[in-house]
Amino acid sequence: MLAFDVLLVGTAPSRPAVSEAFPEELVETRTASGVDDALEALDGDDVDCVVTDYALGERDGIDLLGSVREAFPELPVVLYTADGDEAVAEAAIDADVTAYVAASDDPAEDGIVDRAIEQARRNHVSATVEESDPTAANLKLAELAMDEAPVGITIADPHEPDEPLIYVNEAFERLTGYDTYDILGRNCRFLQGEGTDPETVDRLRQAVDNERSISVEILNYRKNGEPFWNQLSVAPVHDDGELTHYLGFQTDVTERKEVELRARRQAEKLRADRRARERLLARIDGIVQHVTAATVESTSRAELEERVCTAVLKTNDYEAAWFGTRQATSDRIVAGERAGCGGVEELFVPADASEDPVNEAIRTGSVTIAETESLPSDASHHRFAPPQGGVASIPLRYRDADYGVLVVYVSQAAPLDDHETAVFEALGRVIGTGINALQNQRLLATDEYTELTFTGGPPAPVIAELSDRVGCEITYRGAVSRSDGRFVLSVVASGADAEAIEGAAQTLEDPPEVHTVATYDDACLLEIVPAGESIVRTVLDHNGSIRGLTADGDHVELRIQVPRTANPNMVVETVIDRYGGLSLAAQRRRERDPNSRTELAESLRDDLTDRQLETVQKAYLSDYFEWPRPVSGESIADSMGITRSTFHQHLRAAQSKIMGALLEEIEPPPQPN
Repeated sequence: MLAFDVLLVGTAPSRPAVSEAFPEELVETRTASGVDDALEALDGDDVDCVVTDYALGERDGIDLLGSVREAFPELPVVLYTADGDEAVAEAAIDADVTAYVAASDDPAEDGIVDRAIEQARRNHVSATVEESDPTAANLKLAELAMDEAPVGITIADPHEPDEPLIYVNEAFERLTGYDTYDILGRNCRFLQGEGTDPETVDRLRQAVDNERSISVEILNYRKNGEPFWNQLSVAPVHDDGELTHYLGFQTDVTERKEVELRARRQAEKLRADRRARERLLARIDGIVQHVTAATVESTSRAELEERVCTAVLKTNDYEAAWFGTRQATSDRIVAGERAGCGGVEELFVPADASEDPVNEAIRTGSVTIAETESLPSDASHHRFAPPQGGVASIPLRYRDADYGVLVVYVSQAAPLDDHETAVFEALGRVIGTGINALQNQRLLATDEYTELTFTGGPPAPVIAELSDRVGCEITYRGAVSRSDGRFVLSVVASGADAEAIEGAAQTLEDPPEVHTVATYDDACLLEIVPAGESIVRTVLDHNGSIRGLTADGDHVELRIQVPRTANPNMVVETVIDRYGGLSLAAQRRRERDPNSRTELAESLRDDLTDRQLETVQKAYLSDYFEWPRPVSGESIADSMGITRSTFHQHLRAAQSKIMGALLEEIEPPPQPN
């Protein structure tokens, strides 16, 4: 390793406090007592710097300085003394002293070690090149500029073992946190650490060995261990083709590098996300198509569920699937249609397994994912889910209607991610909508239905709340759907005037809209628009219809009709959960009137526009067709937000279609011969 030779002459420089302060690995120190001893030491060996006291016996440091200048004009001489005064300093300057340092008790305070090392370094740099070399000549001239440069500058000696650094500027010290004497004489690899890229180091090494320039970005470490990105440029310096030094430039580019790395990581994440989405689309494209086809083309719920299960298994990433519904008697989730479940006869999830993903999906209404290894050892899912796979539970809902759950078992090769979960959420809504549509078709087509009768008192539908507040009887007549999706309930109130009911509405927590349509001697015809979800929407979402709703003070009777093929438990649970004052009083199986005009009703509903149907319903529920009319066409038009002429136009069109359809159904009387 490179070491500088420093000669300490006299009492002040030779004391242990000074000589021991020089780093052994960088500086070799020798001592001399007087002028003659010093000159003898200089004559025999190469010395990089002389540090001398002023008082040297019969002669002094100024005499020694003069002798050194005659024999070694460029050798640095530092006058270091506690005996000097202004006259001594002036004499030293006149004799071309390199530096004058007043000695103190603590060498660290007066800085003699740093000054001596700096001067030794400068002398070593000058001595390694010839004065005739243009690079050498310019080096001295440029040294002051390099010292003040804003970037780190280093010079390494390729002729010494391990190419030690022989010069560093202040910017390099600031950049690395090391002092000069920590750096000089060492190879620059001391800045490397555990995060430094070995390939970058190899490239640097090869460039140095081949005596060629190179510029790299390398992760280095400061003295305090803090990493920083160093833009390092190394260039060889030649003299007539011979390598003399290596010049290095260092710039801290940590901020820019971190921005680039963040951008690169973000780009890699985006690419990974894109690949994941592409895999997701490839995986679920088939299942989406098949589920949509099953929803649209199936003629029964059983067919829909069977086709969906088949579609799931067509994708190799899914092991098995089954549909489950809650059993009314045991409250457990029991499997119906299934695929990939082998010969398992009975498949269910107990009601008390509250943390099971199937129960959680039904409770929360959201897709629930669970890894196989996280499930209890006695869970039935272990029979179908691979050890490193998982289970996805997909709730099936249409608005407030609950149609159970679809359970899918995922293989190890295809763990579920957020994208696929979102698709399952959408598929659950598609399947729920399809089941709801099939139930509605059955409601219209079947001659059998279930009639549910609820009785009780408030809390109950808004009609019952108003009846209880006013103490009158209110009877539901029908409802009309508005364009905003809310329902206008037509009711008749007996035993109270309209103003009392309108006043009572304002006392409710969520006041409904109340409009007076007509008044009679002992009753009034009203329109009520509930503030939140109405009982009409609740029943329709479960494929049912309201057949009767009467409230008389604190007593309520509600009759709901649902298809015979529908599960009435869902309707019962929803009604009781929403209206805590009601309870199921009766459940009866009924048959429709065989003389009912179901097909005619379906034909009219298809033939009438939404506005025409709303108009004729509004007119009928407002007793517009009674005589004398309790309400004018203009009043009904105002309540619908249309003009009187538009109301009559829609009404006449609807009447024409209805009469035309009825006349087609009626056979003409036989004509006389």
